[in-house]
Amino acid sequence: MSSKDVRAQFEPVARNYVTSQFHADPKRLAELVELVAPAPGDVVLDAATGTGNAGLALAPHVAWVIGLDLTPAMLEQAARSAREADQRNVTWVLGDATALPFPADSFDVYVCRAAPHHFPDVRAALGEAWRVLRPGGRAALVDCSPPPEIRDFMHGVEVARDPTHVLSHTVEEWVELLTRTDFEVERADRRKLSWRFDDWMGRMAVPDERARELAAAIESAPPLVREQLAPSRRDGELWHSYWHALIRARKPG
Repeated sequence: MSSKDVRAQFEPVARNYVTSQFHADPKRLAELVELVAPAPGDVVLDAATGTGNAGLALAPHVAWVIGLDLTPAMLEQAARSAREADQRNVTWVLGDATALPFPADSFDVYVCRAAPHHFPDVRAALGEAWRVLRPGGRAALVDCSPPPEIRDFMHGVEVARDPTHVLSHTVEEWVELLTRTDFEVERADRRKLSWRFDDWMGRMAVPDERARELAAAIESAPPLVREQLAPSRRDGELWHSYWHALIRARKPG
């Protein structure tokens, strides 16, 4: 999918990501800060920043944050949130995570949260992360990562919800990808959350009929998939399990 297609998909729903149950959740953002372990002098790149949730969570702990994204509407929301928070050590840049517009050895920290599954070339993105990090710099990645045995099922749901979805990588694949890029992997975990289906669909403005079809698919999934997803109804709303990889790696030096 082209950059133009990605922008067309996300521009109408950009505002949803400012208040998304996952993206803006203070507990999940604190989890990111813990993963990064920021230092006061750090210069941070938040690649594929979206509406800037990750970058703004890190900004109070570091010297400077640059948030980069393909979609102008997302960056407009990020800039608005920064003004409202009076957070001044942030800059927003239009650009592609697989072809970063920065010189080598520019950053102490590279962050990419809830975005790599959209990248058509994850290897290129990691190569760019390596290039722009200074020796000793850290990369922190958080992205959807279902258990291997249900990834194919979840892939079908993900693509039907959002056609810009490319692939959710397993934790094991992340370790291999990072190792091949010469990163030293310091942490590689899979974390499970209880996921509110309606919020997930609403974030991308999925039409009601398609959302009902996807809910039915989850609730009638094969037994091994259902065992992992554990779908249930709470006050009529569908909830199920959802997983993320939490990865921290370091560029030697």
